[in-house]
Amino acid sequence: MLSDVQIKRVWEGMISAEIRSDYFAELSGGYQSKQKLATWTTLFLSSGATISLITSLPAELSWVRIALVGFTAAVSLYSVVMQNQKLAVDASDLHARWNRLSMEYTRLWENVYVDDALERLNSLDDKAVELSKTGTAFPNRRKSMLKWQLHVEAQHGIHA
Repeated sequence: MLSDVQIKRVWEGMISAEIRSDYFAELSGGYQSKQKLATWTTLFLSSGATISLITSLPAELSWVRIALVGFTAAVSLYSVVMQNQKLAVDASDLHARWNRLSMEYTRLWENVYVDDALERLNSLDDKAVELSKTGTAFPNRRKSMLKWQLHVEAQHGIHA
């Protein structure tokens, strides 16, 4: 059985994990969108139609050729350096792990009087610390985190 303070820890852990799950889902989607845009831009700029258009430009517009070739190289370099696809996969994994942790907190919340409740709570808190450590590679976008906090609080009827 848990004390009132420990029960509050379960609730806060559940809410916190849900917020982070939503946050990392948003990050994953953002990285996927960036990668998709970079891929399509590179594909378009390096396509035969674009190349034939560039080569048919008059000599006085040779700067356009150079600019488009440079832009294509820059977008390709961005794709390689930023590794948006890897970041999207990693953020998606964190989303799933935070979501699983939120569900585990919820199960404990629904039965805080089980005999092993304290051990389960401590184990969940340890998992949260580990997930927080894993998430340090990602930016802390306060505005986005606040958006998800307000969303989760509204879902649970919490008035800020």
